[in-house]
Amino acid sequence: MLGLPTLNSAMVDYRLTAAVEEIVNALQYAQLTTMTSGRKTRVVIGAPQDRIAVRHYKTNADLFGGGDELVAGDVEGGAYELMQYPLKKGTDYVIILPDESRFSGVDITASDFNVEAPVFFDTLGAPSKGGTVTLALGDRQMVVTLDALTGKVTVSE
Repeated sequence: MLGLPTLNSAMVDYRLTAAVEEIVNALQYAQLTTMTSGRKTRVVIGAPQDRIAVRHYKTNADLFGGGDELVAGDVEGGAYELMQYPLKKGTDYVIILPDESRFSGVDITASDFNVEAPVFFDTLGAPSKGGTVTLALGDRQMVVTLDALTGKVTVSE
């Protein structure tokens, strides 16, 4: 019985830290993927939905299909589509915190990278903007910061 409060505190720490690590990983993975593939990426971290999604840009053009001619509209046109989650092959890179028990009770209370204003990474890995994401569980809170100039991701309490 004496160890119960300690165990409960450890579980809070684990859940909050795991959620923070998912956000750090999403930002760093998007940045690295852009730099290695040359395809722009976009990260959305939604506060009200407690959701993380990573997408990459896919052009409409068939660059390797063997056609004789590329159409400018196809090369310039395209859309962002969900990337594959690197730790679960065959699944989209979408994490909804309430849907996973390892994040039980964790809330994204504020995000500068919501649906209306996601962060984009260019082919050099530079972010379109900097900002923060705040997560909370009980009375604990952690903040993930993306530096606008360097693209470095840091965590603070």
